[in-house]
Amino acid sequence: MGYQYDFIRLETEAGGYSLMGGVGIVLEGHQEIIRAHAAEGWRYCGCIPVKQRAEGYITQVDLVFEKPVVDEK
Repeated sequence: MGYQYDFIRLETEAGGYSLMGGVGIVLEGHQEIIRAHAAEGWRYCGCIPVKQRAEGYITQVDLVFEKPVVDEK
């Protein structure tokens, strides 16, 4: 049995700055996407960082989903 994969790219947003100089990163919309894909038979596998700034924070991630390939014989 094989699997098929779907990738959904999301952008992160800076969510504020701390007094120590750090940047807060916010990812929104991921829960709705995971629930919608689950309703269509996809299983959430994880996320892959796609783009990272020189300061070290991730600005894009891919959510990874899989489901078995249906063998129609």
